[in-house]
Amino acid sequence: MTMKTSTRFHERHPAMTAVLGATALTWLFRRVRTRLFPVILPEPTGPYDVGRIAFDWVDARREEPYARRGHRRRELSAWLWYPAELRPGTKPGPYLPAGWRLTSLFWQFQASRVRAHAVPGAPVARPRARYPVLVFSPAGFPPLYYSSLFEELASHGYIVAAVSHTYEALPLSAFADGRLRLFRPASVGGALKVSRASHEEDVRTRADVARVKAEDLRSLVDELERLDAGSGVLAGRMDLTRLGAFGHSLGGNAAVELCASDERCRAVANLDGGVWSEAGQQGVPKPVLELFAEHPEYVRPCDESVKQKAFASVEYCAENRELTVDTWQRLYARARPGYSVQIRGAGHASFTDSGLLPLRRGSLARRALGTIDGRRMWRVLSDYLRAFFDRHLQDAPAPLLEGASPSHPEGLLGPPESLFSPAPGFLTSH
Repeated sequence: MTMKTSTRFHERHPAMTAVLGATALTWLFRRVRTRLFPVILPEPTGPYDVGRIAFDWVDARREEPYARRGHRRRELSAWLWYPAELRPGTKPGPYLPAGWRLTSLFWQFQASRVRAHAVPGAPVARPRARYPVLVFSPAGFPPLYYSSLFEELASHGYIVAAVSHTYEALPLSAFADGRLRLFRPASVGGALKVSRASHEEDVRTRADVARVKAEDLRSLVDELERLDAGSGVLAGRMDLTRLGAFGHSLGGNAAVELCASDERCRAVANLDGGVWSEAGQQGVPKPVLELFAEHPEYVRPCDESVKQKAFASVEYCAENRELTVDTWQRLYARARPGYSVQIRGAGHASFTDSGLLPLRRGSLARRALGTIDGRRMWRVLSDYLRAFFDRHLQDAPAPLLEGASPSHPEGLLGPPESLFSPAPGFLTSH
């Protein structure tokens, strides 16, 4: 008598069948959720539609500072958002195109659910011959993770060019031609962890990083001049005589450093960035806007901040607070003019799209958000930035910058030294 042997796959490989079934269900669930429950970035409020392009270039004057071997030139890429006229039937591009989509695995959200508004390669809007230009420096976050802010600014008549600092974005940077570059910690100067080095050593390290980033911005401006003189979609449409710079975190330092040393930059905004480089000591005799998160570590006793793992020691906390706030105050006092605004409820990541994205619970960005609603943060941040650049690049009135605003109660205006005045017993709570 012969025994029957089953040839059915699921009977012979039950474990593999279970894995394949779970994978299929996960894929199906994500497809359904993407279609039925998309996450749509805030609709831009300006009179223009928005276009978006990307480009790469090589800065032949500079060596790659983060190369592990060999002598290579610094390669960079940038994304541009701009006022556009849409042809019938055109559709927005993906929030994270091509290789950039891989970054969502690190930041822990489903990129395919997110809907942006910019249309790739759309023609530039015709009502104006040229549009003022803003260059932007991110820090750690990919430049596309600020899309909601850039789309809003572009819809109000700005061309926004955001540089991708190669090796800086977590966990990787992507070039327009598809090449990827993995993150290297040296590119952020150790800013992602509690430092065990001396404060003086950390200041030197971060100042070096800020200078690299400022040179990347300078290279971007040079490249924009070449693009404007060329034959591409933005040729002849950029008003580089009305150029502003802004940046987030260490990118804010880079923007300040650029504006201090490059006469092409007329105004600069620092989004919650410590300023470690020379510009922080000397100031910038141009219009400067500083926008801050709440930063409880600069007002509560240092021993509490150490317990919260914000700093390694009470001494480091005190040194960091003194240098950071003194630098912010110096920028404010020496600017012509200076504006300083703390946004109540904002955390460091609130200046990105993070508050709008479907982040999973363990996401690094989610832990760096404050209590302010993501859409409200987008509105407040956009309004202050637009008021500043409208005033100093287009000579428009900006009442929002003149004092407390009933429509923006989250904005607390004042000198940084008063916004971050430490509580009694700052060094210790005992």
